[in-house]
Amino acid sequence: MRQNKALAHILKFYLGSGDFNGILLSTLNAELKFTQARFTKELTSLIRDQKITLVFASHSINPHIKRIADLSVDEQLAKLENESPDSCCAYPTEVIVRKAVDISTYNNRPFTKRILLAEPHLTPVFFDLEVLEKYHRDPRYRFDFQDYGGSIGITTEHYESDDVKEKDKILLETFGIGYDKSQRYRVVVVYLRYLSRLSPEHQQMWNVHIIDEPCVINSDYERATIWGAWHQYYSAYQAFCHEQVEINKLAALIGKPPLFRQTFEENRPDGFSSMLRPTKRNFHEFVHILDKMLSENINHAFFEGDLSLEEKIVQPDGSVKIQRIGTLQALETWLSQRYRTHDGADLAREILEPLRDVRKLRQQPAHGLQEDEYDRTYPKAQDDLLGRACRALTSLRLIFSTHPNAKDYEHPEWLDSDRIVFY
Repeated sequence: MRQNKALAHILKFYLGSGDFNGILLSTLNAELKFTQARFTKELTSLIRDQKITLVFASHSINPHIKRIADLSVDEQLAKLENESPDSCCAYPTEVIVRKAVDISTYNNRPFTKRILLAEPHLTPVFFDLEVLEKYHRDPRYRFDFQDYGGSIGITTEHYESDDVKEKDKILLETFGIGYDKSQRYRVVVVYLRYLSRLSPEHQQMWNVHIIDEPCVINSDYERATIWGAWHQYYSAYQAFCHEQVEINKLAALIGKPPLFRQTFEENRPDGFSSMLRPTKRNFHEFVHILDKMLSENINHAFFEGDLSLEEKIVQPDGSVKIQRIGTLQALETWLSQRYRTHDGADLAREILEPLRDVRKLRQQPAHGLQEDEYDRTYPKAQDDLLGRACRALTSLRLIFSTHPNAKDYEHPEWLDSDRIVFY
């Protein structure tokens, strides 16, 4: 009877908590009023019979929710003997919940049902990238994504609007990047806890896009969201932005205006991130953004006093038109005049080639309407393009740093490390 009483208290607290929380052992025993020996014996029996599990702060940080997978029975019993009842919570197992609850009432909330059945809240669930498209293209939602993670939420304006149905007023606190194990294609990962808070309609929509094959979470996303640890790597997008910052610092040291009119370390353009849907349209949208950050962002004032920024163009009728030279041409000319290798080779063309390729790609869609297409190779093409552009900026930084006035310049070490990755 006492065992049933203890289990009843654990189950009642769990189902009534609102978030499927565990009950502190100190609170539980205050209600049961067992001797310590009898209380430990009751819990030991329930654990061995797989009717309850214990979650410890020493293992999962916050014992009030079942964040991660349970310890083994032996590990739970060992900790029960040695750890404070104020830092441990008890939970019913799936078997007990199924006997107590009509789980069919949760069929329209598949992720809430999984939480109800005692799955760990931070169980990763993997989805096709397409699941994000609804939110990414819908202006009613704030879609934030950088590097390995992001969030989605209805904007304040639309949250307060009567024109938006309650089912669509959702918040997904965090999602991350994962990879399938076969091709390392990017996928979306969301923890069960955050999926369970979506409306029934949105849970069902996400459920359609679940990936059943084995996938893995990006290690930095897992490190940050589960263990609260600092990332180990830096994204190529971070590196690109910081290279422009460092080049502008060097320009100041050598007595020149900034080479780039604007830097983006604090506020990256929307869309300057890993591709979340592998389509031709998304690839060309990225190319457009990248070109604006490169060729359109180069500052003509940097070259003033060093070279002519105008050229004469003879027209078919013999007249002469004065035209300002393009930023890429100006940069190539400036570099060619000042920097060469020890054997006299000109570095300018090699550095400018990736930037010109970006410009050419940007001009392609402008020459006519093109049908969109889905192709899982587009993310790799985007990575390759950004990688080449980033290496060109690194070369520029290294060239600028050879100026006598920059002898005391120190760059961030991570920019030249092997910790820059494409998430």
